[in-house]
Amino acid sequence: MTGLLIASAIAFLSAFLGGLLTIMGKSFGKERLKLTSGFSAGLLITIALAHMLPESDLENNYLYAVLGFGIFYLIQGFTASGSCRDAHCEEEHPSGGLIAWTGMSFHALVDGLAMGVGFSTSPDLGLLIALAILIHKAPIGFSLTSILRSRGYRTGQILPLLLVFAALTPSGAILSGFTVGMERSLLNAALAFSGGTFLHISVSDLLPRAHAERNRTIILYVLLGIVVGLLPKLL
Repeated sequence: MTGLLIASAIAFLSAFLGGLLTIMGKSFGKERLKLTSGFSAGLLITIALAHMLPESDLENNYLYAVLGFGIFYLIQGFTASGSCRDAHCEEEHPSGGLIAWTGMSFHALVDGLAMGVGFSTSPDLGLLIALAILIHKAPIGFSLTSILRSRGYRTGQILPLLLVFAALTPSGAILSGFTVGMERSLLNAALAFSGGTFLHISVSDLLPRAHAERNRTIILYVLLGIVVGLLPKLL
């Protein structure tokens, strides 16, 4: 479980430091955010379709995959309608920021659960999932603090929320890594559920964000993410 613990620590630092950029007045870079989203989308799609779902005994666990996709659809629907997803939103409304934080925090927790499940299945799958999570964790932390600041939250209010958000991925990873792997049927259900969540995150969140403006370079980053995700199958 050494790999899981190391990946969990890096996930915490990535999310926390990404959030600190906003507090320090730094910019993550709009173009860099789009390229990161494109690569992460390609990687997450491939991890779900080529690794997690085939390993999950999908014929018997397809309902868990649909449930994972559906739950994230509902979360995105409620958070998108109840808060401004644009980091430059000028309307100040603290409750909207809390809704966004709740949705992103649940996302972070499920990311961690998926990472723990991946390491329980095989080190290679665990490392792939960890890579995908770590790449988009800093931009999500940056986006979260940007939304909170746009909603009128002060630094003293943002920091505790950012700490909790950053801690949820490693907490979920360690929890699932030490429990889910004990029972194969539970592991298969968790793999199917995580695969469903990864599909939703990639096609409904990351890809639209990457293609918010026309830029053919994004296509190359998405394809690169797919190739990286396929490498363990090809080697």
